[in-house]
Amino acid sequence: MSSGADAGCERCRCHGKDRHPAILYTLLSQNLRPGGARQRCLCPQRRTVCLRTPHLTCRAASHVLLKTISFVRNVAAFRLLPREDQLLLLDSCWVPLFLLGLVQEMVTFEVMEAPAPSMLKKILLSGQSKGQEPEGTQPTLAAVQRLQWCLSSFWRLDLSPSEFTYLRGAVLFNPGECQALVAAGHRIAASQSH
Repeated sequence: MSSGADAGCERCRCHGKDRHPAILYTLLSQNLRPGGARQRCLCPQRRTVCLRTPHLTCRAASHVLLKTISFVRNVAAFRLLPREDQLLLLDSCWVPLFLLGLVQEMVTFEVMEAPAPSMLKKILLSGQSKGQEPEGTQPTLAAVQRLQWCLSSFWRLDLSPSEFTYLRGAVLFNPGECQALVAAGHRIAASQSH
């Protein structure tokens, strides 16, 4: 655990004056899986969260994803690349492209604290770890707030549709990734042979 996370947790309600977790909190929040004694921190920034209206948010995100795919398919330079290069570019840039889509479509979402499993549920499921979501995969409030801050920072820029198109093109054809493309390797090899 990083010292930054520890420092943020030192002032939370889950620690007493001497920075040790309270005994009752320790007993009730122990991870019942074998070998683990991780605690669920009560710091507001480290609490796990989930979407308040997942069906609406997922519908909006699907719409953004379809528009992003449509944009990429309509870029002539992208269509001319070999399939391996297309996949390499998409693999490296789909997250920033998706984020730009969320910004352009003004997608907002609300989160709420994820309900903690009851003590009884933990005891009953302690031997059945298959199919359960790992503890670190749920987003924290801090991570969601960083994403929302990023979105609002872009919204304040008030970009035009043309500016979004230029940004998407710059993200899609990231110079760092373009050097690793198969087509770029063929051009370099051909120019060196002449």
